[in-house]
Amino acid sequence: MAEFKNHEQDINEMLLHKAELLKLRSERHWSSNFGMIASLGGVIITPLLLGILGGGWLDEHYPEHFSWRLSGLFLGFLWGGINAYFWVNIENKKIERLSKTIRSKKDE
Repeated sequence: MAEFKNHEQDINEMLLHKAELLKLRSERHWSSNFGMIASLGGVIITPLLLGILGGGWLDEHYPEHFSWRLSGLFLGFLWGGINAYFWVNIENKKIERLSKTIRSKKDE
């Protein structure tokens, strides 16, 4: 009989945890997810465009045997990728903190 009570408590705790997660998810509006996707795109696209524009300016004012614009495109892509990497890491840390908070509330 004691085994059933332990399993019942485990199931109740798991259900409460899932309910809290669903409650937190439902509080977020769809536009916040769209905003996160748009800002990730901006984090990548903005440096890319700046690299292309800067490379075009350099092509006009300081012509060389190689393409400044192509070099700017590559550097902008690299810069945007690094920005996106750090941005995603920051968001993952926020999610981890939220899950730790939920776990600590569950333990209380």
